Amino acid sequence: MIKSGTNIFFNDQETQDPIIREKLLFKDIGLKLKKITEKSVGWKNRLNKVNFEKINTREDFNNIPITRKTSLIEMQKSNFPYAGFNIKDTKEYAYMFASPGPIYEPGEKGDFWNMSSCLHAAGLRKGDLVYNTFSYHLGPAGIMIGNSAINLGCSVLPGGIGNTDLQIETIRAVKPSFYVGTPSFLKIILDKIKENNIDVSFLKNALVGAEPFSNDLRKYFREKYKIVPLQMYGTAEVGCIAYESKNKNNEINDGMIVEENIILEIVKPGSNQQVSNGEVGEVVVTKLNNSYPMIRLATGDLSAIIDAPSPCGRTNVRIKGWMGRAEQSTKVKGIFITPEQIHKLTNNFLEISKARLVIESKDFLDDPVLICEVNNRNNIQEEDIKAFFKSQFKLNIRVNIVNEGNIVNDGIIIEDKRNKN
Repeated sequence: MIKSGTNIFFNDQETQDPIIREKLLFKDIGLKLKKITEKSVGWKNRLNKVNFEKINTREDFNNIPITRKTSLIEMQKSNFPYAGFNIKDTKEYAYMFASPGPIYEPGEKGDFWNMSSCLHAAGLRKGDLVYNTFSYHLGPAGIMIGNSAINLGCSVLPGGIGNTDLQIETIRAVKPSFYVGTPSFLKIILDKIKENNIDVSFLKNALVGAEPFSNDLRKYFREKYKIVPLQMYGTAEVGCIAYESKNKNNEINDGMIVEENIILEIVKPGSNQQVSNGEVGEVVVTKLNNSYPMIRLATGDLSAIIDAPSPCGRTNVRIKGWMGRAEQSTKVKGIFITPEQIHKLTNNFLEISKARLVIESKDFLDDPVLICEVNNRNNIQEEDIKAFFKSQFKLNIRVNIVNEGNIVNDGIIIEDKRNKN
């Protein structure tokens, strides 16, 4: 295992004892939350039923309501521009952003989004020239990465997006050592440079994000251009959530390491409740140590905890990376069905440990079947489940009761298998 004290790690926090990290994250957590509600009208209204004296551990977070990223649009309309989640006057922030939706986010100078650690893990070092192709317009991606690179003592060329020919000519002239942007645009740039017979050996490392990064494309970069980009996972509201690392042989380690300032949970989609380690669920993040705190923000992304430390020597929790979307709501027979409704059913029938609504087509009509995992088939009747579903959600379904372990661990609550043609 790699030891701290080298320039492999961004700071000593990355290698601290996991028990100490957990204690520091949750030290006086209830008091911290209470102070935030005293400064933020949005969080005061959102958490008005929470007894902060009883919030002391990770498990206690199950008693705090989740705020969904998808709900921020309507919340901000009611309390413009930041839904009241800011803890200082909106005019005191250095930046204001408008992400698609629109969702408005504030920003500050420096490493406000905590991107320095993921850039460092990807190989960025003081004195490097960074070519940043994330957009600098409206959304925060370009500035959040650029500011953190500057924080590491680097120069940043804000390439942004578009005008590929001009960008390639600029890259040829200035020879940046580090690329930041989407993996697809990196491929476009490298392939175009190669077509023009330009040597690209000056490009040593890269950090990519904002879209899926397939193993085939990773292999393509390594074999054709001798570059091993690392991937970052984040969101505009909190910045970096997790990031990849390399081993001594310049190979990518499995999973993504959670950023030090983030409290990350995996919850059952449609619920407030944390799942067991290894079970797939929705990524929920809390970040309290800046002027725009987020408390149990549900990202809408699926992932799972890897119950083992990273070979790179960083000791924080790892997740498996992006595994799909948690938002699985759909219409069945003209009726809107959500994961929250399936969770309501499992709350009512405690004998059901897990449930999945599978929607197929039969004779061109919707044919929903609810698969229910149970401990003991003798303690529950299919007709009772059907009656509950009909009374609560106005929908007739078939029910299939199965033994525990029959439903695949992939975080899917509503599986739409209808023929889209």
